[in-house]
Amino acid sequence: MMHHSTDDDSEMEVRPDGAILVQQRDDAASSSDSRRLQNPDSTSPVLGQTISITVSHDSSEHLLHVPDHATFGDVKKALVQKTELEASDMKILFRGDEKDDAEQLLDAGVSDGSNVVLVEEPTERVEQVEPPTPVMTEEIAKAIAAVQAVSGEVDELSDRVVALEAAVDGGTIVAVKEFDMTAELLMRQLLKLDGIKADGEARLLRKAEVRRVQKLQEDVDTLKARCYRAKPQL
Repeated sequence: MMHHSTDDDSEMEVRPDGAILVQQRDDAASSSDSRRLQNPDSTSPVLGQTISITVSHDSSEHLLHVPDHATFGDVKKALVQKTELEASDMKILFRGDEKDDAEQLLDAGVSDGSNVVLVEEPTERVEQVEPPTPVMTEEIAKAIAAVQAVSGEVDELSDRVVALEAAVDGGTIVAVKEFDMTAELLMRQLLKLDGIKADGEARLLRKAEVRRVQKLQEDVDTLKARCYRAKPQL
């Protein structure tokens, strides 16, 4: 047995047989008692009627007993037990039109013996797919170590390029052989990287290091051009 809250001052109870019982809360009952005191001729408060409706779902039919002031959302909640579908995956059609959850059966013209149609329309659920865990093999580990060894040598060459830049910015005319030697050493590191067979993580590290060396080569060429622009070469 399931209990659901409705939008008005009432609680809805869905019985195993599909019947929906709506119980008024205490404040609503007090209001009814007040109305009866104000109207001596009235012997009881006016309550909604229970109606029977047939819900067609594919080749199946479900009989529900519901208050006429229940909503189509209440009907969905009752059908959850019978169909094992999620309410969010249901569409209720009456006379060919899809009905909103908040609309009352009485307002839509549903009466005792009426037929409604249940259409299943699963909502799209985005499944979080975790990326596969990288596999670290002995070959990949060796390749990573080789790339890291080259990276250490590139660090020293990077310091050398920084020193050349400081000299050029200070107006010093640096010997051409200094630029050429630095460029040659950088080229050797590129050849070393090219000779490393790498897969997986090692391949990504090697690619990043290649780009780093190429950037340093461009810096050396630029510094050489700046140093000897309109100046004699030594």
